[in-house]
Amino acid sequence: MDNRCLLLIYLLAAIILLPAILLSRDDKEFTFYKLSFRWPPSACNQGSLKCLPDTLGYFTIHGLWPMYEDDTQVPAYDSKKNKCTDVTPTDPKDLLPLLKSIETTLQKYWPKYNNYANINMCAESWKHEWKSHGICSDYPADEPAEYFGATLTLAQNYNYDPLKGTKVVPREEPYPAIEIVNAVKEKVKATPQIQCNKKDGTLQLLEIRLCFARAKPPGPPIDCPHTFDPQGVCKQETDLIKFTPAPTDSHGYNQHFEVGMDMKSSFK
Repeated sequence: MDNRCLLLIYLLAAIILLPAILLSRDDKEFTFYKLSFRWPPSACNQGSLKCLPDTLGYFTIHGLWPMYEDDTQVPAYDSKKNKCTDVTPTDPKDLLPLLKSIETTLQKYWPKYNNYANINMCAESWKHEWKSHGICSDYPADEPAEYFGATLTLAQNYNYDPLKGTKVVPREEPYPAIEIVNAVKEKVKATPQIQCNKKDGTLQLLEIRLCFARAKPPGPPIDCPHTFDPQGVCKQETDLIKFTPAPTDSHGYNQHFEVGMDMKSSFK
């Protein structure tokens, strides 16, 4: 085979592969959403983090993330590297006035633990999530209230409050990981993803993530591709994981787990 034939073969291969290469770089479509809930008691007993005014005793929102089929996150919006929308997106610094109608609810369900009573501090979390995930979601990049409103709707749905109403409650004795996974799966009707951290060598339940088919609004729930965060410290069903109790005077603790009242009554 002479050099001209080889060159022609290489050229044809490049033409065939070029669309796939371009798609993987710029136009790759995400396939599902991941709604991440965080458990404050496991976050607030770590390192130098001081949770103020106290440690919340109910699951709060970490974020709603567009995800690729391979379980990687869609990159943050970048006008040059990841221009995922043709609309000029709302600048994170201009976010708070546009969320005025839902800011009280956001402050309760999507707080910043450093000081959840400080609206400006909470807004720092919302700005980060908007820039990192919201702009490249299915919601208008110039109407952030739609993205945040849809996330709140999911999070406030009793069926998606991951452990409420199950037999898995905060306690000192760790649970086998599979018991936590199955409790969520039975309630949500889909396999969650679990993330842990460690306190004094003991695994703690840090996050429960629910996956939803790509839709607007997201749903229905689907099995998450990985039951355990591949980058996390809990790895297998036999791991023993502590569902760390909150201080009994925390906002939401008694109502959420002992009495079973709606979370709406747990934050004043």
